[in-house]
Amino acid sequence: MLYIDRRKEILATITNHGSVKVADLAKAYDLSEATIRRDLKYLAEHYGVEMTYGGAFLNDSRNYNHITEMNIYTKRTQNLEQKKIIAQKAAQLIHDGDTIALNSGSTVELILDYLQDITHLNVITLSLTVGAKAARFPFIDVYMPGGKLRSVSGAFYGKDSEEFLKKFSVDKAFFGVVAVGLKSGITHPVLEEVNSNRVLLEISNKKYLVSDTSKFDKVSLVKMADLEEFDGFVVDDDLPEKYRTYADINNIRII
Repeated sequence: MLYIDRRKEILATITNHGSVKVADLAKAYDLSEATIRRDLKYLAEHYGVEMTYGGAFLNDSRNYNHITEMNIYTKRTQNLEQKKIIAQKAAQLIHDGDTIALNSGSTVELILDYLQDITHLNVITLSLTVGAKAARFPFIDVYMPGGKLRSVSGAFYGKDSEEFLKKFSVDKAFFGVVAVGLKSGITHPVLEEVNSNRVLLEISNKKYLVSDTSKFDKVSLVKMADLEEFDGFVVDDDLPEKYRTYADINNIRII
């Protein structure tokens, strides 16, 4: 095995398990502990891995900011130009006749502005604002759950919402997010909304994270998903290198 591939595997192990031991890695790769320490030193210099005497761990929280909830109207004004470009890229993944899911958020809402060569589309969404916008297009059929509406996010949630969503089979889901971290995954500030979002993921064939990179290296209250669950990251050019490496290791497409 080439040392480059070995280092990728070691980084994947640290990312998935949080830590590694030099002795275990040396045994697994049939190498000297000195060689493994050189690998870990490289990962420490380039990917934020913390070395200890007997191993290494991923200090995922050192530079993370804790994110609380922001209302949908404020979200629309932040990083708008980046969001428009990301939305355009996401829209290019949509084909005529698709059934797509949009959770809630300002970036996924913008996807509807860039649909091209579409004569029919099914849109399933948790968001009142996304649903209202989609309903303006004569070629879109909109499906929205019942349940309770949270005015801050404009999203429906609850058991009724979840049971409604389970009836569908979705080609592609586009997920706006609040906070993204390598170890923490996708986290969300509102416990009540997590289950409905989880159902959207479970009923979708392809899953795309749609976010500007201001959301990366952030953490919020409740875990919603692991990064490896996604087929693609639709992001801006400022995506940190460690996420590119993670995507490469886990066969996630970067768009």
